[in-house]
Amino acid sequence: MKIISVGEMIRKGIQKSKTLRESLLKAYWRDIVGKMEVKSEVIKIKEDQLFVKVEGSANLHFMKMKETIYLNNIEKLLNGKFIQKINFRLGKINLNNKIQKEFKRIEEIEEIKEVDHSDYSLEERIKMLEEMSKIREQYLLENGYKKCIQCGNLFLGKENKCPKCRGIKDRTVVNKY
Repeated sequence: MKIISVGEMIRKGIQKSKTLRESLLKAYWRDIVGKMEVKSEVIKIKEDQLFVKVEGSANLHFMKMKETIYLNNIEKLLNGKFIQKINFRLGKINLNNKIQKEFKRIEEIEEIKEVDHSDYSLEERIKMLEEMSKIREQYLLENGYKKCIQCGNLFLGKENKCPKCRGIKDRTVVNKY
């Protein structure tokens, strides 16, 4: 019986399993694309192509220009050339899921243990929610969001006021025709 290292088992698993490759790409997406991780997410791998959802046409164009760099990063991560092309698609990114994943990552780093919150008083629960809200706000501010100088809401953009304070109505339909 031959002893196989864990690293060798993972390499063989990556070669055989598309699902494992996809999971690794999702887990290490930040390391592959950097700050664009907030504006994009891995959808799936089909054959030798990676499908990625990108929010906004400017971000899509930027990522297309950096495709070669991303492919090199993927090749280093997977220890092989399993992905030949990246197909970028426009779509809305669910930021709440990304924030929840970031909270989980922070908890793993700090090794916070699960605590039964039912023993806490209402004041303690409110303080905990306040702390989580501050962490979420800090995360968003670090990843391209700005705070409106008029109302204090967080928004994406280069202006100092959010679209609502500037009088722009919410767009519910994108490219209706």
